[in-house]
Amino acid sequence: MLREVYDWVMSPALPLARKTGHLSEFVAIAARRRRRRADWAAHEGRTRGFVERVAATVEADGIAVILGAGHVDDIPLDALAARFEAVVLVDLAFSLATCRAAQRLGNVECWRRDVTESLDSLPEVREPEAFLDDPRVRFVASVNLLSQLGVIPTRTMADEDADTLSRRLIEAHLRWLSRFGCPVVLITDAAVEVVDRSDAVTATLDPMKGVTLPPAAETWTWDIAPRGELDRDHAIRHQVVAIEGLPCAKRN
Repeated sequence: MLREVYDWVMSPALPLARKTGHLSEFVAIAARRRRRRADWAAHEGRTRGFVERVAATVEADGIAVILGAGHVDDIPLDALAARFEAVVLVDLAFSLATCRAAQRLGNVECWRRDVTESLDSLPEVREPEAFLDDPRVRFVASVNLLSQLGVIPTRTMADEDADTLSRRLIEAHLRWLSRFGCPVVLITDAAVEVVDRSDAVTATLDPMKGVTLPPAAETWTWDIAPRGELDRDHAIRHQVVAIEGLPCAKRN
């Protein structure tokens, strides 16, 4: 608990993130990763590998923009910094470890920014515009972020209203990504499964709220909460998709 309090106080974050609860969730995710480091290792490795492979095919004379990069455990930061002139990490908050890594590498910047550009206007959802007019951007990756955009803003809303707002935030993010004139990578969970002691799936949830994603180049399972993390009888696992290139999203 003391570690979480320290991280909440010391992590560089937008003031908005402290008010909305985003920073508390940011700190909680780091704490869960410390408990489940071995269970998350395969997912983080697959994520880093996919981002690095696609980035290696891109012209390296400009900027790489990484969205949702606050902890960088799933980002091949050293490889990106070695390939591109600059790497811009974007999130509401950053861990101190991320800030130290950026300082060590020299060409990495940590931008505290609301990627939805809407948290101060909800339930109005704006169309994000950041980086679209920067011709130096050569590569963009949205990493394990998309399904989380609506989680905290909708916590106190009725289910139908929450799903609607989450879907609008997801669609706006996908439209934003589709407007970049450079290679774009999207990694996100496309399904959440509840699994019992016999490894049978007892429930499947749709974190995309009805939005259909483009075909995936790779898929894998993330054991995000093995039995014992939430309760002794059930585990939670995510079905993750890695997408290269992003046409406009469609709704089911």
